[in-house]
Amino acid sequence: MPEIKIEDTVILLDSSRSMLRKDFKPSRITVELQAARNFIKSKLSFDMKDRISIISFGETEKRLIDFTFDIDKLNASMKKIQISGNGILHEAISFALQVLVQEMRKLGGKTPRILLITDNKLEFDLTRLEKVINIAKGLGVYIDICQLGGEQEHGKLSLKRIAQLTRGQYSYFNNSKELLEGIKLFASQKEVKKTSDYFDPQKKEDLAPLISEIALPLRRPTVLEIKLVLSGRSNQEKCQICHSVKAPATGSDFYSEGRFCPSCDRAMHLSCAAMWAKKTEYKDNIFRCPFCFFLLELPRAALKFAEDKNEESQEVKILEEDKGRIANMHLIPDSDIAQIDASCSYCHNIFLGDYKVYQCDKCSSYYHQPCLNKMINEIKACRYCGAQIVVD
Repeated sequence: MPEIKIEDTVILLDSSRSMLRKDFKPSRITVELQAARNFIKSKLSFDMKDRISIISFGETEKRLIDFTFDIDKLNASMKKIQISGNGILHEAISFALQVLVQEMRKLGGKTPRILLITDNKLEFDLTRLEKVINIAKGLGVYIDICQLGGEQEHGKLSLKRIAQLTRGQYSYFNNSKELLEGIKLFASQKEVKKTSDYFDPQKKEDLAPLISEIALPLRRPTVLEIKLVLSGRSNQEKCQICHSVKAPATGSDFYSEGRFCPSCDRAMHLSCAAMWAKKTEYKDNIFRCPFCFFLLELPRAALKFAEDKNEESQEVKILEEDKGRIANMHLIPDSDIAQIDASCSYCHNIFLGDYKVYQCDKCSSYYHQPCLNKMINEIKACRYCGAQIVVD
């Protein structure tokens, strides 16, 4: 049976000076606010798990209330709206996207929507508006648009076209009665997903193309945290996934391979995070924290921890396939070592600045100098891409 997805909707209320006009009785702004109240009532009566946030935009953008499903608080927040200036369309949508991205990082599986209510007397920069709309499309954000007054064209990016590009709905209304009734149709739009066994190993969520752009990287331990771990005075030296100090996959200690979730600050080994990511519904190096569900990004080099392969036979195979390829190993400046968001491709430990660091120009893998020397003695090639090694 299909499952209706929970939605987070940002209502964008036009509070520019043109909304004081009285062609919609008693005024555009009064009818707009009543339409918003009708939408909220209909939306939350249809599904009380949905949430709504409200933003006004005129001279500036202002968040009137954060996401909630409390109807009384939502209605009360609109009393704070103030008429000012001219609405700038690309800035209003961009602000709404920022609000939605904060929630998309916290928890997945919801449908993000923007409902824009406006009279279309808006300003915009076409180039910036196109960029914002492409971001909305890439993040899977629907933009529904409710317009007071007849349909108007503004070049190739009319309000109707914006709704079409983001798979949203567009309607225009010529009087107050039509608007107050028609807004309820926007409230009933829901995305449906197929249900499947939660434990199905083939279960994969269809991610929006730009979802990886909003994931945050795992936090590296600070120098102080590493010192506390080494001295035995830290209570965070154990990975919260494997509950061990040493990583089962690599044998590395936490101080060398440990990372922290930037949201809940739980500790985890890179290799454990990589194997967890492989088992969850997200793709490639994007996964959610197993504790707080925050959207996280793994360094690409960590993905090999989750690969099932015999390393020795793989190295021989790579060497046979890549004979004649040359890899230059470039020395990384000491000042840049702390910025490396990857581990050594030989020993899998992070870089603490105690050794020189080299990077392969073919596959961008990093190596400690002692590890690079061992690898040259063993196979005379980059362990990760198989190209024959030349050291700068």
